[in-house]
Amino acid sequence: MIFATAGHVDHGKTTLIQAITGVDTAHLPEEKKRGMTIDLGYAYWPQPDGSSVGFVDVPGHEKFLSNMLAGIGGIDHILLVVACDDGVMAQTREHLAILRLIGRPAITAVLTKVDSVEPARVEEVRQQVGQLLAAQGWQSVPLFVTAATTDQGIPPLREHLLSIYQCYGSSFRQNPQHEKLQQRFRLAIDRVFTIKGAGLVFTGTALAGSTNVGDTLWLTGCEQAVRVRGLHAQNQPAQSAQAGQRIALNIVGEISKAQISRGDWLLSPQSALETNGVAGIG
Repeated sequence: MIFATAGHVDHGKTTLIQAITGVDTAHLPEEKKRGMTIDLGYAYWPQPDGSSVGFVDVPGHEKFLSNMLAGIGGIDHILLVVACDDGVMAQTREHLAILRLIGRPAITAVLTKVDSVEPARVEEVRQQVGQLLAAQGWQSVPLFVTAATTDQGIPPLREHLLSIYQCYGSSFRQNPQHEKLQQRFRLAIDRVFTIKGAGLVFTGTALAGSTNVGDTLWLTGCEQAVRVRGLHAQNQPAQSAQAGQRIALNIVGEISKAQISRGDWLLSPQSALETNGVAGIG
């Protein structure tokens, strides 16, 4: 399962994920220099059973809205982050409106920077967030008050997220005929890079279906078949991967990195060929 962030710039999304997972998702030099998320960031929270919970950190600045959109596609649960000092801001509202338009995924609200304000301000922001969520169609949303720098509120938030993850996973384990697993494999590419000795690697969140090492998939944009030479699911080597996981696929085919764009799709070949790679991506 994957969680993604949403919220205004400088409200502590990246710091919150680091407090939960121990991973700093800021990977670009410019992000570290400016102290602001520009592109998508990724973190994995390993669990005792060998699985891991995935997180996608999205930019909160209006100039990077397209990157935010690339990060939330197919995500089942969103962490709406609102800083107690600022309260609800422009991109808080904008991100919520986008989430409503893409199908209203489940939300957990997280108030951050509680250590920088008085208790009365925390209650004020709590009410702001509750009213905004209700107006956008979310009722009874869980809300956590945190200060990542002191770990305040982080342990109960971790427990909450872990319970969601466990329920999500059990629904797939107990029902191998789960609707998402029965659909054709669909993955929207959000990164492409090359690894010496391996070649092209695509990453993205699987929206439906499953795929295995050795499978042939259809790549839109280039409109051609490619083969899966290797897989990582949730940051672990795997022979197969399925809906709800972050996947990295080592791909073999007559293509180059320059031919691939963020937003291209990898699809099960039969469905893609039948629809010419267009209607099959909805």
